[in-house]
Amino acid sequence: MRDLAKGCCAALALAAQITAFAAPAHAGACWTERTVAAAQLRQLDVMLMVGSLQCRTGADDYRADYDRFLLRHRDYLGTANHLILDDISGRVGPLAAMDALDHASVRMANHYGMHSTYGCHELKLVAISLANSADEELDHAADVMVGPELEDGGCASGAAIAGAGVVPVPAKPTAVAAVAQLALPGSR
Repeated sequence: MRDLAKGCCAALALAAQITAFAAPAHAGACWTERTVAAAQLRQLDVMLMVGSLQCRTGADDYRADYDRFLLRHRDYLGTANHLILDDISGRVGPLAAMDALDHASVRMANHYGMHSTYGCHELKLVAISLANSADEELDHAADVMVGPELEDGGCASGAAIAGAGVVPVPAKPTAVAAVAQLALPGSR
């Protein structure tokens, strides 16, 4: 009986060590006030990417527009991703940070793969507009299009920004119209 108790305690101690080692990576994926805007940019990019794949066989195939969007804003989106990685790295280290951002991106893609907030036509209009807009317009577009749907970064416990879990919401035609107007002169 004594050996069983020792074995049980050893197993519990090992489990506690494993949990303590793994927990910071999970907690480190949480967005901070410093990274919320960057996370919204990442999620906008994922939303457009997933949509471009889902819409590739229809009349609103916008893969070429999405590619133009990426070419125009690659550096700006990259800077946002580096901001997220730097912030998470400070808490969990660089390798765990890359893993955390990858997992968050997969959750974002899975969300849009299952719960498309916008239709192909709306996403095409947004991709066209953003492909012709200045980098600074992406922040506004991400705030309008992603807003309350910001993936929680792995903080389902509520440690992230309040209300930041993924919640499917009805399509917001006014949001699409607002973003689609970004590239038009005098629209803001």
